[in-house]
Amino acid sequence: MDIAKIVHRKLREAQGELTQRAFAKKLGISVGLVARLTTAPENMTLSTLQKISQTLHLTPSQLLDETDNHHRKR
Repeated sequence: MDIAKIVHRKLREAQGELTQRAFAKKLGISVGLVARLTTAPENMTLSTLQKISQTLHLTPSQLLDETDNHHRKR
């Protein structure tokens, strides 16, 4: 599985029942970017990866590791 698809899947799972607007606010990124990242695998900048990782209390490597499940909404 490629990295973009891994991040896509993990973001969808982390979003849970939140709307895209609420999830974007939580992550500190635009609604448009959340829409692109959660509807189709897309590349992101390293600063966006860092911001999302910090908000989800993950290391960037955890967000990119397809076997790590710490991103799941609890």
